[in-house]
Amino acid sequence: MPLKSRIPYSYINKDFLVLVIAITISLVILFSNKSPSVLKLKHQVIWVLGKLSSPIYWYKNLLIIKEKNKLLKDEVMRLTLLNSEMIGYHRENIRLKELLNFKQKDSISYQIARVIKYQLGVTNHSFNIDIGFLESIEKNMPVLDENGLLGKTIYVEDNSAMIQVITDKNYRVSIRVGNERVLGIFMPTHGRFGILEGVRKTTPLLKGDIVYTSGISEIYPPNIPVAEVISTSQTLNDPFQTVIVKLLAELNDLDFIFVIL
Repeated sequence: MPLKSRIPYSYINKDFLVLVIAITISLVILFSNKSPSVLKLKHQVIWVLGKLSSPIYWYKNLLIIKEKNKLLKDEVMRLTLLNSEMIGYHRENIRLKELLNFKQKDSISYQIARVIKYQLGVTNHSFNIDIGFLESIEKNMPVLDENGLLGKTIYVEDNSAMIQVITDKNYRVSIRVGNERVLGIFMPTHGRFGILEGVRKTTPLLKGDIVYTSGISEIYPPNIPVAEVISTSQTLNDPFQTVIVKLLAELNDLDFIFVIL
């Protein structure tokens, strides 16, 4: 059996302890000396220890920076969400001011409603609003925004109603257009575009002329803006001209609308 294995473990610990104490006492005696050579050695030892410990401090600083970066990211995200919320409130405030100005300019009796649900199909376009029978809303009431006609109510409950949008393929409305206020029928085609049927070829129309409801319908009062003429054309054997129009109502960003009572 080797000699090292026969040495008791307690003796090894005592020798190690004596060695540590001896080294410590030697260093204390050495560095308590004020001679130039000892001071130089002391400076070099401190410099080496500083270099050896610098990665430790660098790693600690890195951890601190990462933690601060995490907190800053959390704060940035919180502020971003808060900013988005404030922008939404700002836009809604502008929108409500526009509605208020519209209300002050118009004498028609109506209710303001908020759009709560869209139902857009291939041919059927509709949305729901947050008012109904309890707010005096009934079936076949005109619906518009501050720019023009949007549609009509087709189904009503106590606190909600469904609106058929003017872009629905089944939608029709009697209109008047031009200086002569000739009659016609508005029919939607695609998107915000539509055509006017039944407008005589002899009727003078200009690009930019506004199309209004005729008032001969039991549903729509007269002079509600519907669309704007964007082009006209004629064919030789057709007594009516082709009139292409663009709806005035905003259809892509509906929030508040009017229901005419």
